[in-house]
Amino acid sequence: MPISLLPTRRTALVSAGVLALRPTFALAAESDADPHRVALLSDPHIGETTEAKDKDCNMADRLKAVVAEVAKLTPRPACAVVNGDLAHKTGTAAEYKLFAALVEPVRAAGVPLHLGLGNHDNFTRFAEGLEKLRPKDKPVEGKQVTVIEMPRANLFVLDSFDPKNAVGGILGATQLKWLAAELDARKTKPAVVCVHHPLQFDAPKSGRANGIADTTDFWPVLKDRAWVKAFVFGHTHTWRLAERDGIHLINLPAIGYPFAKTEVSGWVDAHFTEKGVKLEVRALDPKHAKHGDKAELTWRKG
Repeated sequence: MPISLLPTRRTALVSAGVLALRPTFALAAESDADPHRVALLSDPHIGETTEAKDKDCNMADRLKAVVAEVAKLTPRPACAVVNGDLAHKTGTAAEYKLFAALVEPVRAAGVPLHLGLGNHDNFTRFAEGLEKLRPKDKPVEGKQVTVIEMPRANLFVLDSFDPKNAVGGILGATQLKWLAAELDARKTKPAVVCVHHPLQFDAPKSGRANGIADTTDFWPVLKDRAWVKAFVFGHTHTWRLAERDGIHLINLPAIGYPFAKTEVSGWVDAHFTEKGVKLEVRALDPKHAKHGDKAELTWRKG
């Protein structure tokens, strides 16, 4: 469930309505910000204390390091997206309190944060603990979705949280209808869709999915609209690029900890161009073989 944390120093806030719905989005608008740059983060998995560890990784220290790097970027990014699993286990009040404290330097630097919740989160406790930081606009009942309008692309942060599934996610018919309408209202720019969970075309009809349970309904909404260029997701704690039906699949690395010791952990620096996006991996370990890996993706035609 996307939540937008606006920066604590002055920025320009923009609102737009489509079909009487008002998605919430914000961009840094001061002269020292790059309007085409976005910091893509995922899976910080913050515990209840700064000492909490998983797989020998201190999650608070790792998020603190990433936040410090993003806050000091020159030029500053237009915004940052944290694509789910903010919490370590089940989204307790203590986990969210610590997460909010750790990301404060980014907000203080004037960089708006757009946050999505994953399967380790709990929306009710998040909303109760950080109510003042939630966007006022709620265009989809029971879901919180965000459209971030940028000069060269529009980012759509969706809600794949499934309260009935501790691992997988689901979008639902109402959200998909909203997404189709929002995409159709913004045909003139490339669209990039961000969801915590990955695609899962073989999701079981009964039982629990590991990815997006309604992928077969979701994917045509993207595939059949030529201006949709990329799908960004997390959840797997893996840095990987792929392509399906001409749409780039961008799997973000985790911040909190890797599932495999050899996997890179960190975040991705994205810079949108006229014809695509340039990506650079920023590893927590500067000695990691994939630190500084770069990729330039070209948008499909249409």
